Amino acid sequence: MTQHELGDMEELQELDGAFEPEMTQQEEEASKENYKNAKLMNASGQTDKERRQIRKSQRLLQKTIAEGGESLELEKVRDENNAIFRKVLHTREAVLDGENIYLIAGRAIKKVDRLVQAPRYDADRLVSKLVQKCRAPGGYFDWDLLGSQAGVCFNAAPSNVSFLNGPLSDGKTLQVKQRAKRAPVQEDSEAEEENPEEVKGHTARDANQLSAIEQSMKDLHKTLRKRCNATFTENKRKLEEAHEGGEIPPKLKKKLKKGGMKIDAVQYLFNPNSFTQTVENIFHYSFLIKKGSASLKADKAGFGEHVGEEAPGGLFARYIPENTVQPTPKQAIVSLTMKDWRELCEAHNVTEGDLPHRKGSKKTKRAGLSQTLSQSS
Repeated sequence: MTQHELGDMEELQELDGAFEPEMTQQEEEASKENYKNAKLMNASGQTDKERRQIRKSQRLLQKTIAEGGESLELEKVRDENNAIFRKVLHTREAVLDGENIYLIAGRAIKKVDRLVQAPRYDADRLVSKLVQKCRAPGGYFDWDLLGSQAGVCFNAAPSNVSFLNGPLSDGKTLQVKQRAKRAPVQEDSEAEEENPEEVKGHTARDANQLSAIEQSMKDLHKTLRKRCNATFTENKRKLEEAHEGGEIPPKLKKKLKKGGMKIDAVQYLFNPNSFTQTVENIFHYSFLIKKGSASLKADKAGFGEHVGEEAPGGLFARYIPENTVQPTPKQAIVSLTMKDWRELCEAHNVTEGDLPHRKGSKKTKRAGLSQTLSQSS
């Protein structure tokens, strides 16, 4: 072919490519996928025919495993599956290999279960075998023969077995302890009966007289109501002065009703002269909270901020009237040490608590003794 003819053929090929219809997006994706599969196949070195032959062998083996009976040799089937697996290079064939492995494992489990099962005997079979083995020449059942054969299994006493009379086959004589007989108790008919002495005066308290705890709770409630009412009146007066005797705005009036009655709980409950009485006051006050007559809450600021005064936050106690809707009760465990008690009294400048000091405590006696010594010196 001359050079001129080759040039004409190249021009014709270019013209054919120019008039070739364009491929759609789906056709392009399919073409790319086929190219990718062909590239993978070329990389693995397997053709479609070889892969079909591998899958055919795997399916035949799968059928053999599923239809094989008790005579199926699992080791032989396993080796055959391993030999096929050495040729597997793609996911499709690997899935079939996994199914075959699953079937082989299931057949192996069933075979092992049959091996470990204990032999079963029924009553008719046992009796027929005993009659066959222990029949005497005269036609009767030879019990001596059965005893001699079965006694081999029970020719020794079991170890570590004991009964009420001691260990089995110990060989030692059992020693029984002799207990001394108790002398019968003789009642003295001439003895005089003695009654316990009657203690008088321990229940002489009047029914209307309150106990110490009840009296303490009554004093707590009375002092709380008095202090809260006084605080509310003072805060109301300050608000009226701040607005030059005019009407208090509804927003401030609402805040006055909500927080104008709260007082400093440390000043109210703490006794700077007695840690014990401080703990008692807190304990008794918890019953008022449980009853719904009082509350104890920690706030970030006091009510004084609404009247232009310094109002640091802290722990506040509040009196709750009887007709107020009670909130959901909450419980809390509070730890209070003597160090905390002293630091709180100093921080709040508590020199004398709102609750009176109860006389007769050891703290009062020590304070009186120290005052007497200082005066005498």
